[in-house]
Amino acid sequence: MKEELKNQIIHDLVREAYTGAAELQAYLTDTGSLKDSAAQLAPVTVARYVYPICAAEQMAVYRQHFGWDAFLCRCAAAMALGFRGRWMYKMVYEGLDFSGITQALLETDLPLPTVLDVLAGLYDSYYPHPNCQGVQDAAYQAVNRPRYLKELCTAALESRSFGRQIALSILDGFTALPGQAGEQAKAGILACTGDSSKQIHDLLVTLLAGHPDWAGDYAALLKGKKTAQRLLAAEVAARLGNTLRPELEAALAVEKSAKVADAIRAALNQGAAPAGEEASANLDELADRILKGGKKRKLQWLLDSPLPTLHLTEGGTASEDRRDALLMSYCELGRIGRSETAAQLAQGIDQKDLAALAYEVYERWMAAGAQNKTKWVLPFAAVYGGPAMIPKLTHAIDEWPQNARGAIACDAVTALAFSGDPTALLAVDGIARKFKFRQVKAAAAAALENAAQELGITLEELADRMVPTLGFSADGKRTFDYGPRSFTVRLTPTLELEITSDSGKTFKTLPVPGKTDDPAKATAAHSDFKAMKKQIRTTVTTQKARLEEAFSVLRCWTGDSWRALFVHNPIMHQFAMSLIWGVYQEGRLQTTFRYMEDGSLNTVDEEEYQLPDHARIGLAHPVELDQETLEGWKQQLEDYEITQSIQQLDRPVFCPEPGTEQNHSLERFGGKRLNNLTLLSKLKSLGWYRGSVDGGYYDTFYREDPTLGLGVELNFSGGMVGDDRYNTVTVYDAVFYRPDTTEQDDCCGDDEEEHSFALGEVPARYYSEVVYQLERATAYSFETDPDWKAHR
Repeated sequence: MKEELKNQIIHDLVREAYTGAAELQAYLTDTGSLKDSAAQLAPVTVARYVYPICAAEQMAVYRQHFGWDAFLCRCAAAMALGFRGRWMYKMVYEGLDFSGITQALLETDLPLPTVLDVLAGLYDSYYPHPNCQGVQDAAYQAVNRPRYLKELCTAALESRSFGRQIALSILDGFTALPGQAGEQAKAGILACTGDSSKQIHDLLVTLLAGHPDWAGDYAALLKGKKTAQRLLAAEVAARLGNTLRPELEAALAVEKSAKVADAIRAALNQGAAPAGEEASANLDELADRILKGGKKRKLQWLLDSPLPTLHLTEGGTASEDRRDALLMSYCELGRIGRSETAAQLAQGIDQKDLAALAYEVYERWMAAGAQNKTKWVLPFAAVYGGPAMIPKLTHAIDEWPQNARGAIACDAVTALAFSGDPTALLAVDGIARKFKFRQVKAAAAAALENAAQELGITLEELADRMVPTLGFSADGKRTFDYGPRSFTVRLTPTLELEITSDSGKTFKTLPVPGKTDDPAKATAAHSDFKAMKKQIRTTVTTQKARLEEAFSVLRCWTGDSWRALFVHNPIMHQFAMSLIWGVYQEGRLQTTFRYMEDGSLNTVDEEEYQLPDHARIGLAHPVELDQETLEGWKQQLEDYEITQSIQQLDRPVFCPEPGTEQNHSLERFGGKRLNNLTLLSKLKSLGWYRGSVDGGYYDTFYREDPTLGLGVELNFSGGMVGDDRYNTVTVYDAVFYRPDTTEQDDCCGDDEEEHSFALGEVPARYYSEVVYQLERATAYSFETDPDWKAHR
C-alpha cells in the first residue's frame, strides 16, 4: 500500500507541473539529502488555476498510515515551493497536526529558511481561515531556540514574508541574550530595515520602538541611502518622543523623498507651514530636493501635454517644478492618504487652479486606464479636486466593482474620505451603509472609522458633523441670483422645494436663464440649482436611513449635540419638526416633546416645554407610549397637517407572545418559504449581513448592534452564493445573542441558551424592531411549511 500511495502521489503531482516535470519527478523519487530542495524545485511551476487536490488528499491518507517520513516531507516541500502552497492544508486537515509537520521538517536537513517557506505554503493555503494561526504558533514554538540563531538571521532576510515575520519576532526576544548572542540578534534585525514589505515594515516599527536604547542606530538609519530605512527610522522615532528631535530636524532639511518627509513631519508633530511663514524661494528649494535625481520620469505620462498653470493668491504664478513636486509628493506617498509635503507646497496657490489641476490629472489617469501603479491620483484628486470631483469619484466607485476592479474602488473610497468637503464624507457614509459590493462597503466603513479616530469622536458624531447645509440659511432658504431677477428656494417640512421669484410668483422648478438675465450669473445659478437638487436627494435618503437606525436602536444625543444637528442644520431642522422626541434617563423614557417651526418645544398637551440640563434626547417609540399619549401626538400632527419624515407613531409594535418569554428561539416566522434572492436583498437593505460561507454555502443572516450589546441571527434552510435567484428557501428561527462575547457562528449551537438571550430579556424596542424587519423581509412568502422543524 505504501509504494502504491507513493507512486500515485508522484504521478498526480508531476502531471500538474507546467514546467520542471522531470526535475519534480527526480526530486520526489530521490532518497538523498533535502538540503538543496529550493534549488532542485526552482524549475517547477504550475498553471495559475491548478490545484492538486487529489494529490493533497492522498498525502493526508499517507500521513495517517505512515506519519511524517522523509517522502512526505519532500511532498510538503514540493507543494510549498513548486505549487505555492495550493490546497496544501489538505495534507494535514485531519487532526490539524501543525506541530507534527513542523517537527518532521526540522528533523530533516532542510535549511531553516526553507522549512519556514514550506510552513508559509501551509499558512497561505489556510489563510484567512482561523486555522492559519495554528501554523504560525507551531512554527514560532518549534524554532524559538538559541541554537537556530544564525539560521534565523538568514531567514529574516531570505524567507517569504511568513518566515521573515517569525524570524524577526524570535530575534527580538533573543536580543536579551547575554554577550555576542544578543548582539548577533540585534544585527540580524537591523539588517532587515531595508525590507520593502509593508507587513515587515509595520512589524519592525513595533519591534524597534521597544528598544529606545538603540536610538543611535535609528539616527544612522535616518541618513541611510535606502528610502525604506529612512521611513522606518522616522516612524520609530515618532514613538520615542523627543529622543531624536535634533536628528529628525536635520534629516528633514535634506530629505528628498516626499513620503519620508511626511513621516518626519509627523514625528516632529509638524503640519504644513502657515502661509507666508516660508518664502517662495524656500518652497522652490523644497521642490528641487523632491525632484532631484530625475524623479520627474515617474510623471512623464502627465507631462507630455501642458498642465494647468497655478496662480498665486498674492500675484504671479507657481513654477512648473513646484507644481510637479506637488504631484510627486502624492506619487511617492506610498499609501492612500494626505501628504503634508504637498500641503506645504500648495500654500498660497489659488484653490480654483488646484481644483483644475486635480481635475485634469484625474481625467488623464482615467483615459490611461486608471492603472493601479498610478493610483496616487485618487487621493490627490480627492484632496484638491473640490466639490466637482466628488460625483466623479462616486461614479467610478460604482462602476469599477462591476468590472472586476473592486480593489481600486476600495482605494477610491478611502481617498474620498480625505476630501475636505462634507458631501464627500456623506457619500462615503452612504457607501458604508448600503452598497452592492461588500468589499467596497467595508472599505468605506474603515475610511469613516479612520476619519473619526483622527478627530477623536465616534462614528455617529462624525456622521452628524458631515450633514451638509447645501447652501441653505438657518431658516431653510437659499437664493439663486440671475442678475435682474432672483429666486428663493425654501425647503419645506416635507423636504420638498418651494420656489418663488422676487416678485412673488411660484415655480415648480427653477426657470432656465432668459435673454434678459445676466449670462454668467444665470448659468452659474441654474447649474448650482441642478447640483443642489441631486445633493438633496442623496442627503435626504441618507439621513432617513440614519434616523431609521437611530430610531431602531435608541440612539441618544446630548442637548447641545441635538441642537447643533436638528436646530441649526437647515436640512435636519425639517426632519426634526415632523418627529416626536423623548428625554431618556438610563435608557428609560421620561417625557416626550415636539420641536416647533418657531424654535420652541411643545408637549403633547400643547404646552411649552424646556429641556432639562444634561438631557439625553432620542426618538420616542410607540412601544414606550401609553395609548392616550400616542393618540394625542397623532392628533397634534394631524391638526398641524404634518407628515412624518419616517414612520414613527404608526410603527407596528411587536412583543413576545404570551408563554414564549423564556424561549431562546423566536419561531414566529418558522416555515415561511420564499425566494432566497428576495430574502437576501430585503435583509441587506435593512442592515443585515449574510452569515459565514463554507464551500460556497451559507444558512444564516445576522445583524449586530454593539452599542446595545445585542445581535440577532436568522437561521434558514440555506443557499449557495451566486445561486440565490433560483433558490427557494425555508425560514427557521431567530436567536438574540451578545456579540462581544459570542462568535456569530456559535450562538445557535448545542449551548444556545448559554450564549443567547431569552425573548423576554431583549429590550422591548429592539425586539419590536427586529420582528418588524423580519415581517418586511418575509412579506413575499408564498407558502408555509408546517413541518419545518422536522425538515430542518
